[in-house]
Amino acid sequence: MNSKISFGGISVLSLFLVLLFPVNIKAQQEKGIISELTVNGFEKENSLFLVNIGDAELATRYRRGEGTPIFFVHGSWSDHGSWLPIATQLAGRVKNPIILYDRRGHSASTPDIAQGSIMQDVNDVIALIKALGFEKADFIGHSYGSNIVIQLAIEHPEVVKDILIYEPPLFGLLKGKAQYKTDLQETKDAMLLAKSLLEKGEIEKGTIQFLEKVAFGEGCWETLFDKGERRIMLSNYHTWLDQSKDPQRLNIQPVKLNEFSGRVTILYGAETLPVYKDVVAELDRILKNKRIIKIENAGHGGLVTNSSGVSQAIDKYLIKVED
Repeated sequence: MNSKISFGGISVLSLFLVLLFPVNIKAQQEKGIISELTVNGFEKENSLFLVNIGDAELATRYRRGEGTPIFFVHGSWSDHGSWLPIATQLAGRVKNPIILYDRRGHSASTPDIAQGSIMQDVNDVIALIKALGFEKADFIGHSYGSNIVIQLAIEHPEVVKDILIYEPPLFGLLKGKAQYKTDLQETKDAMLLAKSLLEKGEIEKGTIQFLEKVAFGEGCWETLFDKGERRIMLSNYHTWLDQSKDPQRLNIQPVKLNEFSGRVTILYGAETLPVYKDVVAELDRILKNKRIIKIENAGHGGLVTNSSGVSQAIDKYLIKVED
């Protein structure tokens, strides 16, 4: 087996675990990080196919099953592969249908042809879930995918049973609060520089700027992602750039989740960047009924570095699988 564990293939250099997540490598392996062979087996059994939702085709990987479907929404820059470690583990323990897909403008799905919006992503999810023959699902999101899941639960609770969100970038919650001023300003400056570089055609520099300063931390470009993952992110940069120009994304009001009747579970990594911990602190303050779970030995990339911890949290708090 390679010395890397990939993000959807899956591959992460062991060095990353030392640099960003100070944890014993042997212990990390014992926590259940899955092998490349296992992931490839999941992919082989559940091949990627296109689902027509009207004005777009979404590349989808669908494991059929029984009960409420579990629908995963990936974050920016990546694609459905970022959820493969979790989906693979869940597939071995639950009978529920499992649905992964590439969001519009990402990888194998229809490219963006006009200004996108978070509501477009929400509507795509609804169209896809119905095209697959379901009326309701559990929704799980990572990073910006969590923002989409939140907006979905607020706008269309009729299709949402429970939600689980991993480190949503709801940076607007931090505005005007002195305790978050430094973290928020550093993140804002880093995002503006990434946007400026991308708009100038500096695709690789802009991508690295965002990933290392806003998302996964210093050195992640070389130590977290293999060549395949780097290619995926470089090919998806334009959708993040488009997303950054969407005014609707700034109008998410997670406090409205207090009107949502389903479960709200929030995950964050113990070793994540400070700004994500700030967001979780604010969600803790404004939401009445929620569960917050800290994933040890993990950061924003905890889907890979502690996939076992994340999948166990999903077992217990979202899909109600008995221990």
